[in-house]
Amino acid sequence: MKLTEVKNDECVFIAQIEGSGSFRARLGEMGFVKGQQVKRLFASPIGNPIVFEIMGSKVALRSQEAASIEVVRHADEIPDQESISASIHTPNSPFQIHDKASHCACESRKKVQSTFEHSHDVVTLALVGNPNCGKTSLFNAASGGHERTGNYSGVTVSSVIGSIEFKGRQIRFVDLPGTYSLRAFSPEEAYVAHELETGKIDAVINVLDATNLERNLLLTMQLKERNLPLIGALNMFDEVEKSQSIIDIPALEKKLDMRLIPTVARSKRGIDTLIEEAIKLADQQQASCVENRSCTKEKPKECQHSFETPTHGHHEACPCKQREEDDAMRYARIRALLQDVYQRKKGKADRTTTLLDRIFASKWVAYPLFFVLMWFIFWATFVIGAYPSDWIDQGISWVGDLLKGNMGEGPLRDLIIDGIIGGVGSVIVFLPNILILYFFITILEDSGYLARASMLADPILNRLGLHGKSFIPMLMGFGCNVPAVMATRTIENHKSRLVTMLVIPMMSCSARIPVYVVFAGAFFAAYASWVMFGLYLFGLLMAVLVAWVFNRIYHPEQDTHFVMEIPPYRLPNWKGVFRHTWEKGRQYLHKMGGIILVASIVIWALGYFPRPDREMSPAEAQEQSLMGQIGHAIEPVIKPLGYDWRMGVGIMAGVGAKELMVTSLGVLYNSPEGDSEAGSVEEASQTRLASALQTHTTPEAALGYMVFALLYFPCLATIAAIAGESGKWKWALITAGYTTGLAYVVAFVVYRLALFL
Repeated sequence: MKLTEVKNDECVFIAQIEGSGSFRARLGEMGFVKGQQVKRLFASPIGNPIVFEIMGSKVALRSQEAASIEVVRHADEIPDQESISASIHTPNSPFQIHDKASHCACESRKKVQSTFEHSHDVVTLALVGNPNCGKTSLFNAASGGHERTGNYSGVTVSSVIGSIEFKGRQIRFVDLPGTYSLRAFSPEEAYVAHELETGKIDAVINVLDATNLERNLLLTMQLKERNLPLIGALNMFDEVEKSQSIIDIPALEKKLDMRLIPTVARSKRGIDTLIEEAIKLADQQQASCVENRSCTKEKPKECQHSFETPTHGHHEACPCKQREEDDAMRYARIRALLQDVYQRKKGKADRTTTLLDRIFASKWVAYPLFFVLMWFIFWATFVIGAYPSDWIDQGISWVGDLLKGNMGEGPLRDLIIDGIIGGVGSVIVFLPNILILYFFITILEDSGYLARASMLADPILNRLGLHGKSFIPMLMGFGCNVPAVMATRTIENHKSRLVTMLVIPMMSCSARIPVYVVFAGAFFAAYASWVMFGLYLFGLLMAVLVAWVFNRIYHPEQDTHFVMEIPPYRLPNWKGVFRHTWEKGRQYLHKMGGIILVASIVIWALGYFPRPDREMSPAEAQEQSLMGQIGHAIEPVIKPLGYDWRMGVGIMAGVGAKELMVTSLGVLYNSPEGDSEAGSVEEASQTRLASALQTHTTPEAALGYMVFALLYFPCLATIAAIAGESGKWKWALITAGYTTGLAYVVAFVVYRLALFL
C-alpha cells in the first residue's frame, strides 16, 4: 500500500520508493530507506502536506510524494531485507569504518583551492552537522561570536569563521552549512564537501543532536569513510538528561572509534573539553602526516556519482540502485552500532511540540493564526520600522543641510550632498526594516515555527511551482523588495529560490505608493482606493503568471520537492538572535552600499551636466541636462503609451528609487517640492503637480503609467540584492530586462483598452 493510505498514529515499514534520483536521495538522507519504520502523525488542515515520524524526527511530505513510497505493516513482508541485515556484519563491507590512523589528508591539501587561507600556526577546526543540531549555537559558544562571513562562488551558501586564542594556541573555527550528507547535489552539500576536500581543515568537529543519534550518524559514517580526523560533540545533552534517555558514551566511542564529548551550547558545558580534544586530534594528525609523507587519502568505495561537483546551479543525485542500497546498509549498520548503547525516550520537549502542533499546524485554527502572525511581522517591519527610518532620514537631511550651509556652491558640493549623501542615505534608511525583518525571521526559524509556516503555505504555492518558504519573501515584497529578496535565503531548493527572487519585483513595494497617490488623486479621486487595491491585486496576479512561466522555462524537468524536517519547538537563544540579526544588517550595508553609491552618482551626473550658461529654472536645467536629452530621445518609444518626455525622465529616475519618479515629475512640471510628498489622495488631487498632469496627459495614459511603475525595472537596491543572493549578475540583468519589457507590453495594452472603452 501507499504511505498516503496510512492513518494517523499508525506505524508501517518502507518497502520501496519510486521517483527521481534527487527525490530518492533526499528521502534517503532523511531516513526513508527500505526496512525503516515510519509513523504518520498528522496532516495540515487541508490534508497536504503530511507529517511523519521517522528515526525520532518529524518530516513533512506532500501527499503526491508520500504516494510514491510503498509500505507494509510488517517488516518480514519486505523482499531482500535479510541481505541488507547480513551485509552489515560482512568484514569487507563497503561501509566498514576505516582505521583513521592508516590514512591522512596531507596530499589533498595541494589539490583544491579553499575559500579561506590556511596557516600552519593556526589550528583550523571545521564544524559539520545536520540542520537543527545546534551547530551554530555551539560555534558561537566556542568562538565567542567573533565572526566573519565568506561566500562560496556561484551559490547562496556561506560559512562563518571565528578565531580565538585558547591556552596559548590560535584556533580558527569554520562553521560549515548544515547538511544531511556529503553527496554534493545541493548547494549546502557541495560547499561542505568542497571545504573538506581542500585538506585545509586540521580536524572536524561533528556536531550531533544527542536526542536523535540514529539519523545524525549517517553524516558521521560518511565523514569516517573519508578518513577525516573526527571528533563528535553530543550537543543538547541536557535534553537527553531531562528525558532520561540513555547513552553509553564509552561503549559508543569504542564502536565508532572516535571521541564523543557531551556538550550544551547554551551554557557552554563541555566546550573547553571539546576544544582541547580537537586540538589533540589535530596535532596527532599533523604528526602522522610528517612521519608518513607518502600517505594518501582514499575516497569512499561507493557510487562515484555521489561526489561529482554540481554545475550551473542544477543539482541531480545519482539515481542508481547502488546508492539506495548504500543508504539502507548505512542505516542498518547505525542501528547495529546503537544497539545496547543508546535508548531514546520522549521528554518534555516532545510533549510540548505535540501540543503546540495541534494548535499551530494540524487544526483549522492554524491558518488564522498563521495569517495574524504574518500580518504582525509585516506590520512591525514597515510600520514600527518607519520611525527609526524617519530618524535616519532626518539625520541625513541634517548632514546635507549642514554641508550646504558650510560649503561653497559648485559641482563638488552638489556631488557630495545630492550624489554621495543622497545615494548612501537611500540605502541606510532601509536598515531598520532589514533588522526588524531578520529579527522576526530568526525567532521563527530558531523556535521551529518557520517550518510549520512553510508547510501551511505550500499547498497554494506548489500550484505555481514555488516552495512553501516562498510565502514570507513574497509577503515582505509588499513592504520592500530588498529585504524580501534577502529573505529567500531560507529556501533550500535552488530553483524555487531563484524563481521566487524573479517574481518578487511584481510585489508592489511601499516606494511605489507616492506614484499611485499622485496619479490616482489627479485622475481617479473618487475611486482612488479601488484603483490602488486593483494595482496591488494586479501585481499579485502578474507574479503568479511570471512564476508559472519561469517554472516552465528554467529546468522544467527539475523536481521541486517538499521534503522538510519539522524541528521541535525550542526557545530561541536571544544572544544568538541579536547577533544573527546584526550580521544580516551588516551584510546588507556591505552589499548594497557600493552599487547604490555608484549608481546614484551616475544618475546625479546625468541630471546635472551639462551646466547651463545662463540662469534657468530647475525644470529648464533638467530639460537641457543629459537626462533631459535622453528623455527627448526616448519620447518616440514611449509615445505609443501616451507619455511625454517628462514622464520618460520620471521612469528613468525611478530606476534609482521609485520615489524619485514623483520627485522628478515635480521638478519637470515646475511644481513645489512638497507636491511629491502628498500623504493622501485628497492632498494629491489638490497639488500643482496634479493640475499639471491633468493638463499634459490623459486618464488612460495615467492608468498605464501606474501599471508601468508597478511592473518595470525594480530599484537598483533590488537588482543588487538579486545579484548578491543568486550569486550571478546574469539573473539581475534578466530581472531588469523582463520586468521592463513586461511593463511596456502590459502598459500598452492597458492604455489601448482604456482608450477603446
